[in-house]
Amino acid sequence: MSWVISHLHPAIIHFPIALFLLTATARAFSERVPAPLIRLGLVGSIVFGLLALVSGLLAAQPHVIPPDLILIWHLRLASLWLACVLYLYWALDHHFPPAITTTLWIMASILLV
Repeated sequence: MSWVISHLHPAIIHFPIALFLLTATARAFSERVPAPLIRLGLVGSIVFGLLALVSGLLAAQPHVIPPDLILIWHLRLASLWLACVLYLYWALDHHFPPAITTTLWIMASILLV
């Protein structure tokens, strides 16, 4: 069981990364992508991002008590990314300044890379 938990996080984390970057690219470079597909990409990124966060905590728990500095920063950056994606999802229904929204799309993409 511990083997599954330790390998679950690396297996899960790549899907929300690819999904978010694909969604960001579709939003940035194509005006023909319907808003519901952008919304679906953001929702999928949020759901699988949360699963990746939980699986990462489960994988790190038996090895790192208390959490080391690298794990703490990793969690902070992951939480910041999730906050950006939640804002972007929420901003689809509201009319916020495009400069702020575009900046957050770029910042969330950079956080992943």
